[in-house]
Amino acid sequence: MEFWRQYMILKRRWRLIALVVLLCTGTVLVWSRTSPQKYEAVAVLREQRPIGETATEIFPVRALINDPVLRQQNLMQIVTSNTVISRAINDLLVLRPSALPEGSLPERIRALAGRLRVEAVPNTEFVRVRVQDQDPDSALTTLSVLVAKATERYNEMTQGAVRAERERLENELLPAAKAELDAKRRDLAMYKLANRISGNLDAQTQILVQRAAQYRANLDQATVEMEEARARRLAAERELRSQYARNEYEEMQRVMASNPVLEQLRLDLARAQAALQKELQTKADRHPDVVALRAQIEEIEARMRLESEQILNSMTRSRNPIRDAALQTYITARVAEEAAAKRAEAYREPLRRVLAELADMPRKEAGLARLELAANTAAQTYNLYLQKLEEARAKERGAQSVTLVLLDPPQVFAVPKQTGLKTALALLLSLLIAGSVVLLLGQLDTSVRTPEEAERLLKLPVFAVIPLAKHDALDKQDGFTPVGASYQILSTNLWYASRQMQGSAVVIASAEPNVGRSTTAANLAITLARDGARVLLVDGDMRQPTLHTRFGVDNSLGLADVLAGEKSIEDVAVPTMIEGLVLIPAGSSATNPVRLLRSPAMEQFVERTTRLADFVIFDSPAGIIFADSTLIAAHVKNVIIVHAAGQPSRGAEAEFHARLEQVGANLIGAVLNKVRPEDSRGTYYYRRAYRELALRQSATRALPRG
Repeated sequence: MEFWRQYMILKRRWRLIALVVLLCTGTVLVWSRTSPQKYEAVAVLREQRPIGETATEIFPVRALINDPVLRQQNLMQIVTSNTVISRAINDLLVLRPSALPEGSLPERIRALAGRLRVEAVPNTEFVRVRVQDQDPDSALTTLSVLVAKATERYNEMTQGAVRAERERLENELLPAAKAELDAKRRDLAMYKLANRISGNLDAQTQILVQRAAQYRANLDQATVEMEEARARRLAAERELRSQYARNEYEEMQRVMASNPVLEQLRLDLARAQAALQKELQTKADRHPDVVALRAQIEEIEARMRLESEQILNSMTRSRNPIRDAALQTYITARVAEEAAAKRAEAYREPLRRVLAELADMPRKEAGLARLELAANTAAQTYNLYLQKLEEARAKERGAQSVTLVLLDPPQVFAVPKQTGLKTALALLLSLLIAGSVVLLLGQLDTSVRTPEEAERLLKLPVFAVIPLAKHDALDKQDGFTPVGASYQILSTNLWYASRQMQGSAVVIASAEPNVGRSTTAANLAITLARDGARVLLVDGDMRQPTLHTRFGVDNSLGLADVLAGEKSIEDVAVPTMIEGLVLIPAGSSATNPVRLLRSPAMEQFVERTTRLADFVIFDSPAGIIFADSTLIAAHVKNVIIVHAAGQPSRGAEAEFHARLEQVGANLIGAVLNKVRPEDSRGTYYYRRAYRELALRQSATRALPRG
């Protein structure tokens, strides 16, 4: 049943669905065909690293840097960094200014980053770099410059530290140690020449000198190591303050999702608004139910304002390898610095004691010992710096072998427009969206279209469903049409309901105007007469009578004249072309129909007519506008309510129903009129199974009888 209802909703609005699908699909098709052709330049990068134990590591933490995924992420971060993009923009301003949009540097960085796509090649250590542009030459030039600047930035990060260490040793520390060594040796030679010292001193002096030299060497070595560790610590601190190592963690991926709470609030708001509209149709603005619903709507809207459209669904973060490496370097250097300082402090006291003992020696021996110690210390320092310089040069050569290489040279390809795929997706999505919107509108629609909805609204059994037909048309084919078959169902149900009726008179009434009361009354009377009943059709709508025009009779005399006491029933009754059916028009002399209907003459009229005919069918005006229908129902008692399909419920039905119950009317059933064929299952099956039979029988009736 629910599927049939959804199908009917879609079928009623298939033109709207087709229009939306056509507009969306056509728009996407035109946009795809008229959009400019884009070109994509593609290059594949890889980090080339030396193989073997002598390779120089970029970062001290071997376990992290040996992870291919982390190396890929680091490489992608370098390529997409603002430093690389800004340097590429500066070169492109010289090489090809047309490849860049107008605007400030931040705007150009955002524009170029929007055209740049960097992705890891699955299951490899390769990184693919893509740049899109409408000009193939601009795309190729931009990609080439970006790759060059990324390689330059990578080399700076991998080779900068070892190069700075080598240059400091080569240009500062080693020349200073060489100059100090030459000065010490020169002082020693001058002292020996001035004091005419030659040969070796005694063993004690040599032992003291050797001990002092050892202490001094250890102290100087600890001092040198402390200075080197301090230099490494300061470099690590500068690295930690840089933009690449400032954050401990870096965000890898962020996934946003629609806020389910907001979606639920929107559904609750739609339900509350629909309920408010339904309550307003039958209740006043200050009714407690209406006030409560409005308070509920305001509360939902307040909660919706507190919710955001999207929420963070998931976020992937990883440790910053650059910061971890710099932090490891800082910790190692700090520990080495403090250890060297402790060692230096430990060697100062023994050295002081040895020097004090040497001070007690003869002046020459002491002076010679001091000068030899200084010369030996300077020589050891110089040799140490030579060793450190060789190590720094080896590190620099190893770092130079780590760089970025292009596996494939940059190439340009035309980006397929995929017009067919886009059009198919637009067709599918627009069909789904249009169908969903139509179904939503159908759920919000309060119009009565099916017998089940009419029974829920009118709280009466539906005797018949009358298909939509020509206005004020009478059934002239004796049931060989869907309309005629529907009226036969109505007459049959009325026959069976006559056992529960209070008399044989029936009022055809409705709450609202223009629902087809007169047509229903006329066709019901015709169908009953054809079934063999004696039927009296009374036009009780003295305000806007129409039955006389349908049967083509005069309306100069009628019900108004009988109720006024001017004419009798026999004087105003008019035979019709339908055997067994007599019509009493409304008459043209009614100036106050309510006064006539309240008079005792109306009660006498109903009593006499019910004795004259098997069924007396009364037509009536709209019950929510005039009191005529209620007055007629008070005399006749039996009422059939007519409701037009497709009209939304405005509360008039409930109000009219209450009026009829107040006068003691017997509501025996309802008729759903003007039902569209797609909403009527009876019409659907009639067309499938009985149309050919009805046409054949109609043709047989039309043949002359011999």
